Amino acid sequence: MQSKVIASSSLPVPGAAQVKRSRIKIVRKFFSTALLTFLAASSSQAFDSLTHEKKPSNTSSPATSVVTNKSMENTHPNAAPVIPQMTAEEASRRMLDLLGNIKTAEGFSAKNLEAAMGLKVYLDDKNPRKYGVGAKITDTWFFNISVILNKDDSKRGRLIFSFDDQTHSAADMTPVCQVDFDAYSKRLTELGFQSEPYYGEHNRLVFWNFSRDNIHLQISFQGESMAKVQHNCVSMLVVDVVHGGS
Repeated sequence: MQSKVIASSSLPVPGAAQVKRSRIKIVRKFFSTALLTFLAASSSQAFDSLTHEKKPSNTSSPATSVVTNKSMENTHPNAAPVIPQMTAEEASRRMLDLLGNIKTAEGFSAKNLEAAMGLKVYLDDKNPRKYGVGAKITDTWFFNISVILNKDDSKRGRLIFSFDDQTHSAADMTPVCQVDFDAYSKRLTELGFQSEPYYGEHNRLVFWNFSRDNIHLQISFQGESMAKVQHNCVSMLVVDVVHGGS
């Protein structure tokens, strides 16, 4: 049985890399769970307002309107809340377009992230410098994006983009592999990123590191399925802005 590889945010010694990968995994799991709660709650609230014949505000953002419009499709009083959906291909395309425009962490501000992904961004109630967005791909797969901005410098921060198996059953990645690792690598190269592999113990390839100016990006991947184990699918991106840039 193959194991998932979790990326770190730099090129540290193996011991430190393991610690940082564990921290990223915890953050990823937290945001994945929180986003599902927020998305369901938002959709439920939009549906509740509809049943009380309240009209959407004219000041609603386009992303907010997406959730509201999906909720309006439910006409049965007992209909379940609708979680936003997006194909993995579109999510990957939007993510790569966002990466092409990033120069500082301000590039993935809540406003810019919402515009880039076309989905409502949810802020952490306790820390507005932490926020995220996500959507359902299939019943098994969701994608999630979480952002943590540096508290002392708005031009520094970290973004984590991941495809998450909600069943935790090591499901085949076929539904999220239309844009595979090779496609990501090709597009990032076109966007001016330089690539370098990172090897762990026993010369095992752990992840690929991409960099452009002050932007450092690491891609974790795994085989599509047991039948296509050599076909690498992207499982997670960790994007770090290490200094202000221009």
